[in-house]
Amino acid sequence: MTSLRRGPVLPALAVLALAAFAGMRAFVASPGSMTSARRSQPSSSVVALRARGGGEYDVSDADIEKFYQDTISGGGGAPPRKGLIEEFVVKFFMGDFIEKPDGKVDFQRASKYTGPAGKVGPKDAAAALENLKAQMKLGKYIVKGGPGNDESQKVLDDGKGWVWLAGDMTPGGLGLALYRSVPYGKRPLLVAKSGDVDGMFAKADWATALARIEKTMGGPEIKQR
Repeated sequence: MTSLRRGPVLPALAVLALAAFAGMRAFVASPGSMTSARRSQPSSSVVALRARGGGEYDVSDADIEKFYQDTISGGGGAPPRKGLIEEFVVKFFMGDFIEKPDGKVDFQRASKYTGPAGKVGPKDAAAALENLKAQMKLGKYIVKGGPGNDESQKVLDDGKGWVWLAGDMTPGGLGLALYRSVPYGKRPLLVAKSGDVDGMFAKADWATALARIEKTMGGPEIKQR
């Protein structure tokens, strides 16, 4: 994996993700550290969430539309070169997607890159972004989403017509996945209309996407320190 260059200021979780890429162990907050849920305040980069019982939050259609409008408030194009978003996109979308007989899709990560000293080069970054766009359009390489902690209640597609790119903390660091259901409890970076993925990327605001790395949706905001 390539080394990452930081700008003047990165969110706390972005710093953690950098450490994870460098081989350090990521700290995952224990259940005991997850205290009472806090209501997120509406802003240009935070979804307005309404608390409900059980420490979860409702995410309404209006909330999703606001999140989408913030997503497409930029100049589009590719994420910044050698930035954190590009590194994640390369890590999780640079490679081969293999569809199995049961319709599920496996991802085989690229083992080498074309840049100097085997590091990520412009061609790798461009190919990874195209893979991301293709998989968002196909809607097959996805993870179940929805509210609650019961996996049996989650679904692959909630029928709302959105496709999400969201992060989730694991013992190995921050990972990215695609969802066609609201990614409750995850950290969505981008959302697109399933029928207009290219339209979203044409106007994507990558600074907003980066700021969202430490924002959870549909649950308590948990800071990793």
